[in-house]
Amino acid sequence: MASEFGAILKDWRKTRRFSQLDLSLEAEMSARHLSFLESGRANPSREMVLRLSEALQLPRPAANQALNAAGFAPVYPSLSDDAPELAPVHQAISAMLDHHDPFPGYAIDRHWNVVNSNQGAQMLLALASPGGPANLIDILINSAGLDLIKNWDEVAILSLSRLRTEILELGGDEQLSALAGRLASHERVRKVDMASVNLNQAVIPTIFQVGENRLSLFSVIAQFGSVLDIRAGETRIELMFPMDEATVQFFAR
Repeated sequence: MASEFGAILKDWRKTRRFSQLDLSLEAEMSARHLSFLESGRANPSREMVLRLSEALQLPRPAANQALNAAGFAPVYPSLSDDAPELAPVHQAISAMLDHHDPFPGYAIDRHWNVVNSNQGAQMLLALASPGGPANLIDILINSAGLDLIKNWDEVAILSLSRLRTEILELGGDEQLSALAGRLASHERVRKVDMASVNLNQAVIPTIFQVGENRLSLFSVIAQFGSVLDIRAGETRIELMFPMDEATVQFFAR
């Protein structure tokens, strides 16, 4: 009978579309030993669990789950937001966002909830969802009936593609799947003619209409490379940059 670890290993191998031979080569181990681990005929060492987690590119919560199933303590912490150890991380996020002003910048968690933002972003978020949700997908959905995002269809299709990619990389996520389902089922998204969506562009901006001002912005997304805490390590900082001089001048004013 397969062990709990063996079942987790097999599920993730299939999720990543690896054969046993593919994974054994990636993890530099024998296919026979991998087969024994999946079937429960062999038990992994802590080093082997970590090696397989790296080969499968497991999200940190999944790596912790695999370690626990194999009888080992988790290696990735999950601290509270106010933990002293995370103060430098929060300071770094705030510094990045503040230095990016007046152009919009915000930090989002794994489920696209806005956890921090600068003044430029707060202005746009207030226009899109005044007093409403602080989740970017909810904000996008709520703005469908407004004239705020001129290329709403394009932005929605790209956001849906990004959501689905993230769900695949995470091996599934109920909250992200629910957000993707809501966006995919939106009337405007269902009516999008994909032939009319120009994806053959070097940069695809989000185009806002603010009064008489047409603002064109593209995003750069950053994540921490050396933060092992699960939630902090999943935080993404999205900085929006102007595509033209008119957008530069608007935010400068």
